[in-house]
Amino acid sequence: MLRQPIALAALLSWLACAALIVAAQRRGFGLDEPLGEAQKTHRRPTPRSGGIGVMLGIAAGMALACADGLLPARFTWSLLAALVPLLASGVWEDLRRHLAPMIRAAAGIVSALLAVVLLGVGIDRVDVPLLDALLRHWPLAGAALSVLALGALPHAVNMIDGFHGLAGVVCAMILGAIAYVASKVGDAQIMTVAVVGAGALLGFLFWNWPRGEIFLGDTGAYGLGFIAALLATLLVQRHPQVSPWFPLLVLLYPIWELLFSVYRRRVRAGVPGMLADSLHLHHLVHRRLHGALHLRARETNASTAPYLWGLAAFSIVPAMLWWNDTAWLVAWCLLFAAIYVWSYRTLIRSGDAD
Repeated sequence: MLRQPIALAALLSWLACAALIVAAQRRGFGLDEPLGEAQKTHRRPTPRSGGIGVMLGIAAGMALACADGLLPARFTWSLLAALVPLLASGVWEDLRRHLAPMIRAAAGIVSALLAVVLLGVGIDRVDVPLLDALLRHWPLAGAALSVLALGALPHAVNMIDGFHGLAGVVCAMILGAIAYVASKVGDAQIMTVAVVGAGALLGFLFWNWPRGEIFLGDTGAYGLGFIAALLATLLVQRHPQVSPWFPLLVLLYPIWELLFSVYRRRVRAGVPGMLADSLHLHHLVHRRLHGALHLRARETNASTAPYLWGLAAFSIVPAMLWWNDTAWLVAWCLLFAAIYVWSYRTLIRSGDAD
């Protein structure tokens, strides 16, 4: 029965993206111009509304799963309701532009609060004795930590959305890992939402990689980041055998990209931490490929993501293998951070960035 919600999510996402591409070509709906921001790398106007198609696919797949008895109605509609403020800010930014960063951040916090209230999401352990004792004595601290995590992850995923297929495939890998662990502990609800999300991404990726006919946009990055963080947090909350370090490692690539970017901007450069620039790791990889292989712009764009997929695998695959072993998860978190920093410094020193 699970095949039908996955197929519906993939088909509706594929059809919606196709319709959005036609609407952009004929009416200019959601077009993103190639000029005006340093971090842009595409060379022709392209719709950035693909996330709308992905979220429609996820909503339809979840609704069918609910109708088939695979998802409880309360869980289904509570999750979708929690997404509304965040997705509203993403749609506005994708279609109208220039929504203030504080408003987008506030939308993420509101969605996170709704998840805490409607779904009872809460971080109640981190496998650090003193902190675990604090969380047991003050449950509100766990709720606040959940709001922070769920509010930040959408922006972290948005930060890695820079090249064809990059954020889409990484999110599909993350959702696949979450579905795998959910199957190991027998959580059909979390597994269903995760595979439906991966199915919707397949419909989108048909158009996005390698051709770049449509972009994920803020709507897709926000929605997928929120869903992945929510499902990973619920896995730990519901199943004591799942290490609380599993969500951190499986989501570490976007998390570390966000933390490292804020550090190099705020601490090293003295500029606002969330100021957009073209010095992310994926930008440096893109420049190295463009300079070394002399590919055309479109070919270089499509060739960049696979290198970052490999980097993401250094956190996602170990998270799948040692999902119940905190010591190994902590070790892989440290190893991933070291690999990322070494890669970044190597590319910077090679002269590929100003």
